[in-house]
Amino acid sequence: MKTLILGAGIVLFLVVGLAIFARVKPLPSERFSGFSGPNTPGKHLLDGGVKYVLPLADLPKNALAKLTEIIKASPRSTPHETLKGRAFVTRSKAFGFPDITLLWEQDGQLHIHAHLVIGKSDLGVNAARVDGWLEQLLDQP
Repeated sequence: MKTLILGAGIVLFLVVGLAIFARVKPLPSERFSGFSGPNTPGKHLLDGGVKYVLPLADLPKNALAKLTEIIKASPRSTPHETLKGRAFVTRSKAFGFPDITLLWEQDGQLHIHAHLVIGKSDLGVNAARVDGWLEQLLDQP
């Protein structure tokens, strides 16, 4: 019985420690200014995230502004302005793991790059989140 209680205590300590680490670890500033490729139209699954390149002609008018408002209204998403575009940090519900999403327009296309900060795989969370935002955007006039 003591071993079970000790084991549960250790697991609880590790879980709480991980949650605290995820929330206090400084976000890398270079992740807010790097507008990386690929730059060809489409949905590009990447290690730890996803990159969308969407022709503005295929999107509602003022797509960047509308998408920005959609993201601002999303749970656990905080905006961070950048020089060339917009950046957001969305934290996971359970542990507060941060994911960074960058938005910018370039050469008549809307770029959306969503990626994790901690770990190696986001298990498709960023793609699913951005897919939901794009569904909301496309439902608008």
